[in-house]
Amino acid sequence: MAKSETSVGSEEPSSSRPWESYHTVYTNAKAGMEGVDKEKVQRIVYEMSKGSKYFENEEKKEACMKQKIENMRVQYSKLTAQDISHHQKMADKRILELEATRDLSRIWLHVDMDAFYAAVETLCNPSLKGKPVAVGSMSMISTASYEARKFGVRAAMPGFIARKLCPELLFVPVDFQKYNHYSNLTRKVFQKYDPNFLAASLDEAYLDITSVCKERGITSGEVAAELRQSVHLETGLTCSAGVAPNRLLAKVCSDINKPNGQFVLPNDRSAVMTFISSLPIRKDVGL
Repeated sequence: MAKSETSVGSEEPSSSRPWESYHTVYTNAKAGMEGVDKEKVQRIVYEMSKGSKYFENEEKKEACMKQKIENMRVQYSKLTAQDISHHQKMADKRILELEATRDLSRIWLHVDMDAFYAAVETLCNPSLKGKPVAVGSMSMISTASYEARKFGVRAAMPGFIARKLCPELLFVPVDFQKYNHYSNLTRKVFQKYDPNFLAASLDEAYLDITSVCKERGITSGEVAAELRQSVHLETGLTCSAGVAPNRLLAKVCSDINKPNGQFVLPNDRSAVMTFISSLPIRKDVGL
């Protein structure tokens, strides 16, 4: 990741770079944002948010979080070796209870359309191809194309901040009639693999493909590849897929090789534990 001008050859104290601790939904990475100058994005988001109600709310949340951490540190400092041993035994007991109920027999596939709204708009208007596109307005963005994400632009970001990050950004208004049409086309494909699939939104779904793999004698990876190809033939759009023993893991896996890729996590406890231990803490929630 390239460093911004303020950090190159500089030993400034962190107090002179307050944006470094300013973490919001706008600065969290999404697929396609690898290599983005995160410090530059943080600085711009910080400077353009300063003084807003959102900024004030984020400051309150940050202060609350720091207080919680400090309270936990105080509580931890009061623990004796005996207390720690007791809590460790309780944790080990709970882990054994969870292990006894762990089910790795099902095969779940999470499919996620790639930059769905932006991809639909580009499909309908080929002149947008290869250009940084944001679906939404100067107030808020719903989806950003992968070309736009290279600048740090992402969904749930105010358009005026996105334009600062990417001056060449093209805005396209939201058109749910279009998105619903293409979403229905994808769901026709999903039903062929799991009639009871769970739609998480217009552009993503969870499918239990255990029966399909068994009945057709093919691997989960082959099912994922076939489904992705079928979606592309039906819609002209690409999607990414993740396969794993449960829905949460499958969702994490679908993000690994985006866009237009897939990742399969074997139904094996050792593989699952190794995979989970390698994830950033932000990805571990609920696993």
